[in-house]
Amino acid sequence: MSRSVSRRLGTAAVAALAGLALVATSGPAQAAEQSFYKSSGRSVMLDWLEVGTLPGGVQGNIHFGYMQVTETSKGRATAWGEVYDVACPDGVVPDFPPGGGHGEEPAPDENGCELVDIRWIEGGTLTLTMDRKFSRADIDGTIDVFGHDGVGASPAVDITVDGVGSTYSSTDSGTYRDETGTYSYRYTFNGRSGQVAAGSRIGAMVFDNADGEYSSAQLGSFRETSRSRTR
Repeated sequence: MSRSVSRRLGTAAVAALAGLALVATSGPAQAAEQSFYKSSGRSVMLDWLEVGTLPGGVQGNIHFGYMQVTETSKGRATAWGEVYDVACPDGVVPDFPPGGGHGEEPAPDENGCELVDIRWIEGGTLTLTMDRKFSRADIDGTIDVFGHDGVGASPAVDITVDGVGSTYSSTDSGTYRDETGTYSYRYTFNGRSGQVAAGSRIGAMVFDNADGEYSSAQLGSFRETSRSRTR
């Protein structure tokens, strides 16, 4: 069973490419406001577990991460994701990072591991190339990474993902309602599972799947739409 901690690709309809413009319409004063958003392109989803300390003041010795790289225009891409830095006793590798409430100091889990930091991946300057059969994707450039203290870094990215298995399609959709209005989305993905090539790297972190480590990927094309109506 996979130990992936990644957000499923369906959630990209809610968060990915948030910086792109919405097409909004509004009527007379006090009337409801409606917004519509659509996007399509290619994307690669990665998740990993890295064991060991990393340079540059990165906390912890276990690092769970996920990152989605999404095409913004032909050949150009942006990224978003998270990295959970965990401190564990020597020789202990948990299946998932320990939990903790927002703004609260997380307690150690039963293995003695403790979540010591969360870093956010938001944006960057990337190129994404992928063939039409989704047999290979190459990601190059830099990503922007931020921690709780707001200090950022821009590590270099050099990743190759090789497609494995047959292609497949999946669709995720949903509608949410609350006192402010209604939001609905639909996200369709067509692609295949992928394997991160040995030697790929993000900064000082190398994908080599050493003892206790893992990585996985998905690559393909997506189409997403969302609508919102506020009262």
